[in-house]
Amino acid sequence: MYKLTSGLRRSLSSALIGRRNQHQKATQTIGEEFQEINIPVPWGHIAGKWWGRTDVKPLLGLHGWQDNAGTWDRIAPMLPAHISLLAIDCPGHGLSSRFPPGLPYRITDHIFVMRRIIHHFGWDKISILAHSMGGVQSFVYASVYPDKVENLISIDAFKPLSVNPDVELDKLGHDIDKFLETDSRKEVKPSYSYTEIVQKLYHGMLADSLTEESCKILLKRGIQKSGDGYYFTRDPRVKIGRLSGWLHETVLSLAANITCNVLFIKAIPGFVYESPDIANETLDVVRKSARRYEYHIVEGQHHVHLNNPERVAPIIINFLNTTLKEP
Repeated sequence: MYKLTSGLRRSLSSALIGRRNQHQKATQTIGEEFQEINIPVPWGHIAGKWWGRTDVKPLLGLHGWQDNAGTWDRIAPMLPAHISLLAIDCPGHGLSSRFPPGLPYRITDHIFVMRRIIHHFGWDKISILAHSMGGVQSFVYASVYPDKVENLISIDAFKPLSVNPDVELDKLGHDIDKFLETDSRKEVKPSYSYTEIVQKLYHGMLADSLTEESCKILLKRGIQKSGDGYYFTRDPRVKIGRLSGWLHETVLSLAANITCNVLFIKAIPGFVYESPDIANETLDVVRKSARRYEYHIVEGQHHVHLNNPERVAPIIINFLNTTLKEP
């Protein structure tokens, strides 16, 4: 029978503790708890949800058109404990202040908002987790500030729409007039029962993008009480077009300036908003310019990260574990 010396016993004990700690470290996640955040801006505030440690720089979470920070409610708790996430409500969405009367919502304006948030916290570089409209905003931001972005993760939409200039000119005039009409009209806030407002959001989304359960998650920040019913809090003006277009040549130039680590997760069938050839040409440019590039396809609708987080979370976590250093 072999006997363990005290030194060998201590070594084996340390090794076992190390393995246990390593396993715990690998399985520990942010969890469900979060803090409500309010960031002051000249027109009011930007609201957000901060999951995880507040002593480390978080991922900046950006949601899709007419959504809110709740879009990350099911992904955030799955992230590793050494990562934190600050998901914001974009202006005019969720609990954030609306833009003042007379001002439209444009992609470039969201870049100003991102810079204000970054300046507020004193960050230099950031990592971004984005979906849909948020992905488009992030694409532009990473192009304009290539040395200020470490990681860009986008789900089911990645680039600005490439437009035909003749079609865009006609659409731009229509959008401007539509915006002025909406901006000058007194807002009517119809009141719905909770069941009605869930169904209104559910049936109002493209291609059955949201499940009813996902609708309820977004509505936590997307509605307010009105008498015996509820109304949507988002600014009606966010529905009025882009009020600007991007020529494909411009999009390609922007793509060539993205140098950070890039992860793009495409949902199938997801949401197709332009020719796959145009989208693929842009992605080919990013593949060459990015420091690291990953492209993954998952089965699901446009909001796959909210409907089926288990399909995208492992991809995101593996990417972050590879590209983000622990504090």
